[in-house]
Amino acid sequence: MTDRRSKIEHVLMEMLQMLKFSFKQGRGIDFSAGTSEADIEAYLLARESGSIHVAEDVHSYLRRLLTEICE
Repeated sequence: MTDRRSKIEHVLMEMLQMLKFSFKQGRGIDFSAGTSEADIEAYLLARESGSIHVAEDVHSYLRRLLTEICE
């Protein structure tokens, strides 16, 4: 980290470094994944049945996202 980035919280910096590593490994982020009508319908049905838990805490959500990206 440089002085220029000193205002970034350490947790965010770690997330950014993990994301950068993921990109260098050839794994990108597909922002359109899961947005088809069938995907949305399947998600809503699974959520309604209780088989999907949506984290209320943003930090929990980000940790789960990073875990998925790094796998």
